[in-house]
Amino acid sequence: MDYLYSYLILAEIYVLLGLSTNLLVGVVGIFSVSQAAVFGVGAYIVGDCLLSGTLSFLPALALAAVACVLLNVLISLPSLRVSGDYFVVTSFGIQLLATATFTNWTWGTGGANGMPGVPPPDLFGASIESTRGILALTTMAMTLGCLAFWLILRAPFGRKLRAIREDELAVAAAGKGVLGAKVSAAAMAGAFAGVAGGLYATYLSFIDPSSFDLDASILLLTMVVVGGARTLWGSILGPFLLLALPQALTLLAIPTTYAATSRQLLYGGLLIAFALFRPQGLLGERL
Repeated sequence: MDYLYSYLILAEIYVLLGLSTNLLVGVVGIFSVSQAAVFGVGAYIVGDCLLSGTLSFLPALALAAVACVLLNVLISLPSLRVSGDYFVVTSFGIQLLATATFTNWTWGTGGANGMPGVPPPDLFGASIESTRGILALTTMAMTLGCLAFWLILRAPFGRKLRAIREDELAVAAAGKGVLGAKVSAAAMAGAFAGVAGGLYATYLSFIDPSSFDLDASILLLTMVVVGGARTLWGSILGPFLLLALPQALTLLAIPTTYAATSRQLLYGGLLIAFALFRPQGLLGERL
């Protein structure tokens, strides 16, 4: 039962990340490969606050969300002035820079050795140490995140973001602020990623740079592509499905040394296959 709870907790955390990535890649059409870096910033901020005793869990989570909002805005302001392949290259460079910082900043992140011993989350002074309690917490966070995403899509602001994805020049010609809308979307995506990072750090109690590298960003993109871009249900299905696939690989006689490589090959193959044959994903909107 604990194994099932662990799977559900991680899947729900990745749903928040899926919402973050889907908002940028699916709804607005910003092909960013740096969301794992923002996810890592949220995790390290919460880990540092709890280990040092500076803040309790909820204030630390709020701080992580605000910091990730500001980070995504700072990233977006210069990089959103370029488009297409140039933006992909810019976000790729940001992801590599963040990974190098996580790996080498020993004082702040623990460097390559990671950050062990992150305390479990607490609510109003009561520590949540049971797996079932953490599952209730992540379920609440996922539900609120899904509600926020659904409201964004239904609001006039969401329709504006969709219009920007379809024809950015037409939206600008209509007198609508394109850059401001993109920055606002990036800020909301940063809040989702920051909360997910805080939950991730407190659940695993150990974080290291490998959880927030380029492979993690590719995994997030694969979740969105497979589940379905531009829809709430696609953001939910993708994480649950892709986190279950590695467990299916354990049924095959694959040597342990090749397990990680096999997983990356599987994710890469799925990304290519869906991009070629079903770009809208399993539950996404027809393109």
